[in-house]
Amino acid sequence: MTKRKKSIILYASKYLHTMLGDVYLTKSTRDKIMEATLELANEKGYRGATTKKIADRAGVNEVTIFRHFGSKKGIVEAIVEKYGYVAELEETFRKKITWDIETDLKMLVREYFQLVEKKRHVILLSIKEAGTFPELDALMNRIPETYIALLVSYFKTMIDKQKIKRIDPIAAATNFIFMNFGYFMLQTRMQTDDLYPLDTFIERNVELFVQSLR
Repeated sequence: MTKRKKSIILYASKYLHTMLGDVYLTKSTRDKIMEATLELANEKGYRGATTKKIADRAGVNEVTIFRHFGSKKGIVEAIVEKYGYVAELEETFRKKITWDIETDLKMLVREYFQLVEKKRHVILLSIKEAGTFPELDALMNRIPETYIALLVSYFKTMIDKQKIKRIDPIAAATNFIFMNFGYFMLQTRMQTDDLYPLDTFIERNVELFVQSLR
């Protein structure tokens, strides 16, 4: 290998290391800022979560926020983009459905709570700041809308397979969602599930719900 080629390879290696390092740093910094915004907005409201307080919570300079997001509204838009995917639910229906009603519904409750737990701060922010950000409202609407649509399709198929009685699939799907979200809000309000653990909720309530379908 010639000296010139070695020099080019060394330069390229240093360049890639620098660029990748910046990417990782940028991603980490952006995440810290978004997480700090969610925490503060839930504690103090959107107006109370100033860029200075966000910067302090995230451990960055205030100018860093403007460099990455342009404005506080830009942070919320980035949060919407990051948390706006419901592909996990669709993937669950594709890969984990067994067509046994009790097994499936218990599994779906667990999957649902794993999803909303990851989005807890965003969900609480959307409730507290309802109407402030149409994009955030639309994001939060997509989770139950997708879940209901998938459940309706599931219940219709189960009826066709004669595995459950002929019911109104939309009403059944909606009631199932209300049951899940109601527990999520109860758990959030109490800030613990010690009084009524998730496993207990799943066993008792899903079994009761399944009885209405048979």
